Amino acid sequence: MKADRLTTLLGILTALTGLMAMSTGKWIMGAIILLLSFGIFWNRGGSSINDRSIYENEVRTELDIEGLFERLKEMDTPLGRAWIAEHKGFQGKSIVFGPSRFKDCIVISRKSGRLNIKHITLIDNIIRAAEDEYRFDNLINTSEAAVTPKNYSIFAEFKLVSVMMVRHLRELIEAMSGSPDTEAPSSMDIFTFYYHNSSEGWFKNADDDEVLRVENSYNPFTAKLFNDEGEEMVSVKARKFDAKGHVISKAGFDIYANGEQYGEIYPIKEGRAEGYKAETEDGVFILKLFPACRRANISCNYTVERNGELKAVIGGSPKLIFEDGNQCQNDLLLSFDDDYLVLYAAFEIFVMTFNSSFLK
Repeated sequence: MKADRLTTLLGILTALTGLMAMSTGKWIMGAIILLLSFGIFWNRGGSSINDRSIYENEVRTELDIEGLFERLKEMDTPLGRAWIAEHKGFQGKSIVFGPSRFKDCIVISRKSGRLNIKHITLIDNIIRAAEDEYRFDNLINTSEAAVTPKNYSIFAEFKLVSVMMVRHLRELIEAMSGSPDTEAPSSMDIFTFYYHNSSEGWFKNADDDEVLRVENSYNPFTAKLFNDEGEEMVSVKARKFDAKGHVISKAGFDIYANGEQYGEIYPIKEGRAEGYKAETEDGVFILKLFPACRRANISCNYTVERNGELKAVIGGSPKLIFEDGNQCQNDLLLSFDDDYLVLYAAFEIFVMTFNSSFLK
């Protein structure tokens, strides 16, 4: 993608500038510039675009578009089923999922011995037949839509699930490339949508039903969920605080369900990967941090896995200002099954409340 190539070019030019400064005897300045170039490459990520980008992945494979389409065409996704079109940036046919109401599309195209899987919103780049034009009816013009917490969350949900689809489609195509017998699942990334904003204090579903009442604050640290009858269902409590009353995260957190201890949460970090591990009576849940989804201004994003299976995706922003001038925390939850919905919601309230101190 263009941003990725520009970052790489900037890093190279910075490194060359540092080397030139050192060659003229400016050792200290050259060293500082080289450190800067190192920081650029570090923030860019690994050598593979699959490590660097959540919007674009690639697979080296001999699979062609027509054959892959035949294997994917019956699979249901949040962006609908696959169809065939062309994309201005690639030669030949492309597989398209979407668009969503907010113009989100996933496009799979051939590129120099690879399959490129890309999330786009520039629908004018999709060259389609007249019989496919109906797919582009009833799209939402975001410049004319009211900016409310719910509308914003619906907009953000498509951005969040789209980046999950990019990764999961890449993993599926890799599996298909390795084994011709691999079949596409009947569905991918189908989810139930929930959202919460701090001004209203409720987790709500897509129909705006009040599902769980929320109490949360950073100082004093509070993360609690109640049912509609006011009974506390789950809470996360910090174990230790510093002299100013701020949470000491490395000491961990306790989870309480219906007033009794249910499990514990503590931070984990392995190389670049970081997040939280929750050991509970219903098994071990891993919350993995992944990069900010800038296209939706959601900067605190985690996947929730249980026994290696993706259960939910949570995301949000600590401070957003809506049309009524109200500034609030706004979060969303994509639940891939509701077996542990209250726990997913507790994880979201916990990480958003705790991380809010770093994201203001």
